[in-house]
Amino acid sequence: MNTIMKTSMIIWFILSATIKMNAQYSDVHCKQHPQSMQITQIDYREYSTIIHFKYINYFEGGGWMNIGENSYLKDKNTNKRYKLLNSINIPINSEGENRYMIFDSKDQIHYFSLEFEKLPDSTIEFDMVEDENNKDAFNFYGITLNPEVQKDFINIDDYIASTPVKEYGIYMKDGQSIYYFKHQGLLISLYLTLNNSYGKYYTPYIDIQNFTGRSLLFNPLSITAKTYDKNKEVVQDLEVLSYEQYMKKVKNKQAWSAALYGMAQGLAASGAGYSSSTTNFSGNGYTSSYTSASGFIGNTYGYMNATASSYSTVYGKSHTQSYNGAAAYAAQQNASNNTNAYLQQQYQIKAQINEGYAKVNTLQNQTQYAGYFNIKYKKSDNMNINIPINNTIYTFQLSWNND
Repeated sequence: MNTIMKTSMIIWFILSATIKMNAQYSDVHCKQHPQSMQITQIDYREYSTIIHFKYINYFEGGGWMNIGENSYLKDKNTNKRYKLLNSINIPINSEGENRYMIFDSKDQIHYFSLEFEKLPDSTIEFDMVEDENNKDAFNFYGITLNPEVQKDFINIDDYIASTPVKEYGIYMKDGQSIYYFKHQGLLISLYLTLNNSYGKYYTPYIDIQNFTGRSLLFNPLSITAKTYDKNKEVVQDLEVLSYEQYMKKVKNKQAWSAALYGMAQGLAASGAGYSSSTTNFSGNGYTSSYTSASGFIGNTYGYMNATASSYSTVYGKSHTQSYNGAAAYAAQQNASNNTNAYLQQQYQIKAQINEGYAKVNTLQNQTQYAGYFNIKYKKSDNMNINIPINNTIYTFQLSWNND
């Protein structure tokens, strides 16, 4: 065999190995999967396997979805499991924090991607399992690939850009349930107390952080509240008191406002960038003055896409292993210059408004607002508080036990 032929064979071998190590499969078939979901492509990266999905919401009037933190891939030949590392544009639900992707209408489409530990390059049939004991879980059985049909890697920024995540979540802080929405650069956090001063009221404390790139109007006069029963049927409308209405009842305004100012500050400090447990993180395309602007949480880097027009989130799980899925994903995106917009910007709170009782305010970009308002008390175990901002109504669904 001559030198030229040997060299050609070596080059061919190297190219073949490289293609196999970084393969992209768009001709994907599945024997059994949820009707609402389909796999659009699977990318075999150097250090992980990324599956890209399209979801269609079939529920009337909206709906929700998330992905369980214990989801995994299972090789059909070896039965070995490969853990979920990251999700892009869909929340990971965990014991420490309930997160949901909220849909506003039927037939709404959503694109997202899941990153798992790397499958062997030779694997062409496997399962994706969220919960094998739940028939409504996102379980895909008998996924097969056609190795003859390959495409370029999907640019995840472009893939998810048209369907930004609208996240609703609940986490605990000092025994108190904190409810929040994250949507297109806006973070709204809320918690509820019972107030017996100057009457009996429900008192929501609210914190708003604006990273939309433009000014927003917050008008507490447009807030509505309703009680509902176990069947989600509205029982009655509740009266939300304006600043003027409530101040008529307060004799010592200054003392009362000072007391609640401290409580509102406590909620503001628990805003974006918090970590609900030591094993999970969520990174966002913006951050507050209480967190780093670099995208690091602990020792883990999460990729963020930060633009005024779209908002995406990557959720990850830190494993005690040599491979860090979030870091590898970030490196891959950096290689194609997809994170430059984020890395070149600083996302910090530049102004804070600590209102006390909520009043109408224009919130400039990178402004944080903290305040509270009162709702006339009616005995109930369930309440919806509707807060309109930026042409979107954010509905906080609160449940408790009055007994």
